[in-house]
Amino acid sequence: RELETLLAQVSAPAQITSSQNEVMATWQTLVPKDWVQSNPSADFDNIRDMLRNVEKAAGAKQFPQAESARLEGYAILDAGPEIRLRGLAPELANELSGLFWQGFEDTPGLLTLISQQADVAQVRATTAKINDGLVRAQSLVGSGRVSPEAVIGNAAVIIFRQGLEAVVIIASIFAGLRRNEDQRFKKPLKIGLWAATGVTLLTWFAMRGLLNQFMQFGERLEAVVSVIGVAVLLLILNWFFHKVYWTGWMAGIHARKRKGIVSAEASQFLALVLVGFTSVYREGFETVLFSQVLVLEAGVGVVLQGLALGAAAVLLVAVLAFKLQSRLPYKHLLVVTGALIGTVLLQMVGQTVHVMQAVRWLPVSPINLPVPYWMGVWFGVYPTWQGIGAQVAAAAFVLGSYFLAERENNKLRVNPKKAESAAEVRRA
Repeated sequence: RELETLLAQVSAPAQITSSQNEVMATWQTLVPKDWVQSNPSADFDNIRDMLRNVEKAAGAKQFPQAESARLEGYAILDAGPEIRLRGLAPELANELSGLFWQGFEDTPGLLTLISQQADVAQVRATTAKINDGLVRAQSLVGSGRVSPEAVIGNAAVIIFRQGLEAVVIIASIFAGLRRNEDQRFKKPLKIGLWAATGVTLLTWFAMRGLLNQFMQFGERLEAVVSVIGVAVLLLILNWFFHKVYWTGWMAGIHARKRKGIVSAEASQFLALVLVGFTSVYREGFETVLFSQVLVLEAGVGVVLQGLALGAAAVLLVAVLAFKLQSRLPYKHLLVVTGALIGTVLLQMVGQTVHVMQAVRWLPVSPINLPVPYWMGVWFGVYPTWQGIGAQVAAAAFVLGSYFLAERENNKLRVNPKKAESAAEVRRA
């Protein structure tokens, strides 16, 4: 009653928060621990409650409240059932996620409808499809109905899809290190790759007993690792394509080194280790999370068969990629691998923003664009100002740095003495 009064009076946020904390503290002292244990059925019931709230708010034309209920419903889905569905039924997980966001196939998503302030009948049509999907999802989660063959196939697809992205980044980076003077950069990259592989294996064993605890932080951890991955990939793009930037940066560090401020070699070494580590662990963490869900349904042996099958396919692609790049002319290889890294960067930026919106670390401002759901799954393109804006900014940063580097190169061509000085820095 006290909280209701404060809300009716539009009291200060601090007063409302204080009252809310008092309610929660009292609740926690009264309720037995068994009552607050997470279970799939409760999650589905809570999601349905949030969908009813979306319908009520949309019917009353209270679209901010409808958006709040939509986000809360998706947060419950994301923290529990969706993680299990990613392993058991990936297509159903994509369908439910798409219906909560921009849409799936011919059905507009709740985010799109709320942003357009659509009629409540349209909202109900989408929530009805979500409820139908929830019924199918609930029949799968914890039911033991998934066949071993399906689990093997899903596990193989999970590791192949995640591994393919890591292979593209790694192969593209190593493609730019074919010259003799670049060979020294391979060692720290390999250290990062092997370290990430080891940490991924440790994460697998850790999650065997801590799956429920990890699941509630799944996308938060993914968001943190993704942000780091985007940052180092931006660094690599500048270093990979624009050696002028790298040369200038190294020249500055060497100058500071002479003053005893920082060790250039240590900074360079750690940066490249971080690149190798994040390239693999970002994908490894998701693979472990989704595959552990399959373990709960079918056991370790069956899942390991699927993971081995998918890993073999990833290894085959990696071997082919490295063999192909060894036969391509250096300049052509730079163009191809540059385009691949650029595509991966845009996908990572879009997915990172989407994950941060899902955990409410970023606001959601929809754009009324007919973006198909597969664009989000494969290229990270979601119709929000934050997501598309971040992708445009990343592309502008890379292209802008390219033209800036070209201008610096032109200056070096005009000024031979400056070019000779830059060459000495490279040798150093």
